[in-house]
Amino acid sequence: MGEPTTHYSLKYQARVLVAVPSDTITSKWLVGTTALREENEVRMLQFDADSEQLVCKLVYSHPAEVWDIAPCPTRDDVFVSVWAKGGNSSATLWKSVGDGGQASAQMQLEQQVELAGQSRAMRCALWSAQQTDTIVTLEESTLKKWSIAEAGAEATSSCPAGEMVQLWSGALHPRNPSLLCTAGSNDVQTWDLRNLGRPMGEIKMAHKMPVRSISFAPHNDTRVLTAGDDCKLRFWDLRNPGQALLELGGHRHWVWRALYNPVHDSLVASCSSDCCVNLYYTPNLATAPVTASATEVAGAPAAGGGTPAGPPATTPAATALGGTVVGAAGAAAVHKVPGRSGDLDGKVVSWDEHEDSVYGMGWSAAEPWLLASLSFDGRVTVNRVPKNIKYKILI
Repeated sequence: MGEPTTHYSLKYQARVLVAVPSDTITSKWLVGTTALREENEVRMLQFDADSEQLVCKLVYSHPAEVWDIAPCPTRDDVFVSVWAKGGNSSATLWKSVGDGGQASAQMQLEQQVELAGQSRAMRCALWSAQQTDTIVTLEESTLKKWSIAEAGAEATSSCPAGEMVQLWSGALHPRNPSLLCTAGSNDVQTWDLRNLGRPMGEIKMAHKMPVRSISFAPHNDTRVLTAGDDCKLRFWDLRNPGQALLELGGHRHWVWRALYNPVHDSLVASCSSDCCVNLYYTPNLATAPVTASATEVAGAPAAGGGTPAGPPATTPAATALGGTVVGAAGAAAVHKVPGRSGDLDGKVVSWDEHEDSVYGMGWSAAEPWLLASLSFDGRVTVNRVPKNIKYKILI
């Protein structure tokens, strides 16, 4: 369905694909392999718009399995990898060395510093786009904030995730450098990075099974998207954590990633172990009134250190949705009243070119209509948002 799909195949199995945020001219992604007995690698892939092909620009030899990558927001030659080897996992800050002037150039990685955890179970790393000297690492049961400088890295604060909480992933707010959301067990936690100690807010039982992914809306400061092992996507207003704004289905197995489009609030994508990548269009939810700023999260201090926000606001979005509105306890009511556009919120495309579980996915930082995905067998695909959806958003 939609535009033709572009393919690229890695040599080994892989689980992580992320967009390169520092290049807003050319669409680039970093992919990392998870070979058990082979030398692993990180590749930089670039989309050639003229030939409609994915081209390998750089190849970095990596000493261990790559489970996550956090690229530097301002440079494409620096990134953090979360790696696993011999039953141990950690995170390392790397800088590439060598001449990358030719396609598929073999580059070496120079270790800058290891961001060691307190356990052997590092989950992911997050690099702040607002404070580029700040990195957050998430372990299975611990959060740690790092300050990065030329001389190295210093852990400035850390705290446990909470009793019986198993962290899986997290997201930093795109505009508020102090706000972090984590996906822990079946819940979602919000944290103030200026004072790590305990969550300042929670969405209890955000999903009926573990939450695997969380993503902030590009323009609505208090809205997040979650996905999990219950095969569902849910939209939340952090001011009103007791009830989801919208629930969307469309997958038959665990959802590993769900991401807002970096430009358009009405576009989200997800990937799953059912070998599919889904695109959702939510014009009604996206155009619901926005009355809060990034500091108006329940329990959150104001950006200047002021008093917490007042009681959570009610969310009028729920009255004009084409999906399912659900409470955190699971009660659901279906709303099938279309918005002004005449479109219901829901799935518009399901791309099924993959033949294995799809673990990695990332929107292009240069072209908001391009979406790349990665399946466990090393297959990378790039899909375009269908023209009819694109024109509905632009016109």
